[in-house]
Amino acid sequence: MSQPIIDVQKLTATYGPVTALNGVNLTVNKGEIFGLLGPNGAGKSTLLACVEGLHNPKNGSVHVNGVDVQADSASTKSQLGIQLQKTALLDDLTVAELVEVYAALYEVYLNSEQIDALLTRFDLLEKRNTLSRRLSGGQQQRLALAVAIANDPQIVLLDEPTSALDPHARRAVWDMIRELHNEGRTIVLTTHAMEEAEALCGRIAIIDRGQVVSCDTPAALISSLKLNAMLKATVELPLEQVRTLPDVNNARYTGQHLEVETARPEVTLTALHELAARSGRSISDVMLRQPNLEDVFLKLTGHALAESNPSA
Repeated sequence: MSQPIIDVQKLTATYGPVTALNGVNLTVNKGEIFGLLGPNGAGKSTLLACVEGLHNPKNGSVHVNGVDVQADSASTKSQLGIQLQKTALLDDLTVAELVEVYAALYEVYLNSEQIDALLTRFDLLEKRNTLSRRLSGGQQQRLALAVAIANDPQIVLLDEPTSALDPHARRAVWDMIRELHNEGRTIVLTTHAMEEAEALCGRIAIIDRGQVVSCDTPAALISSLKLNAMLKATVELPLEQVRTLPDVNNARYTGQHLEVETARPEVTLTALHELAARSGRSISDVMLRQPNLEDVFLKLTGHALAESNPSA
């Protein structure tokens, strides 16, 4: 079996009294899109920072292509392309100048034709002489991706690459990530968006409160827990009463919607209508969906993916 391109063993990282990572073990294989899925504050960004050599762990090790990051950070950094959660682009440089400067930081010196080729692939050529601060949010994210691969890295680390983007811009970035992967690059990305993890990642590590609670393909994570279908409806009913209905395993509210895990949806729906009628409520927007990573996360951690926690 080939050596993993990223190997994290017994990694513990702290910020003062706060433990951000607690004994994390995971491996990333060459050429895969690997996702770190968890809520804000779970430790995802800290894990990437340790891989990047930007944060010194308290215990444990990180190896990139067999090289210890702490022992030889210069060697490992040269193999990495990095997009931080909030990439600090230099406001008074143009798009083309930024690509040139960031590549030069890795001792890669691009000529004008190479810069234009890179900007073209990220649909930024017409903005080459525009100051970065004048770009839209989607354009800034695309520029951050261009900067991340300006040194032609084997491994691309993306921290919340579509955070705060609208759906159209988000899917455009997804397509660009897939293109990078199709070129043979290894992609590691953090996200707290279940849809993004399912759309992009071949394997996912679910991370919560500084620990990896499970790691596998999205399909395997879902099937391993043998979760039932979910009834989703718009109605206000006490959860303690819903949970006593026939064949109900669990119930929760996600925003305005009631979600009920049930072994027999038809039976549960009939009982739900009866409960609503007794309570003087009406049910609307009823739909049945299959289990997803949100349900897996809830089952494994006891709380929803959208909930934050105090870890760094």
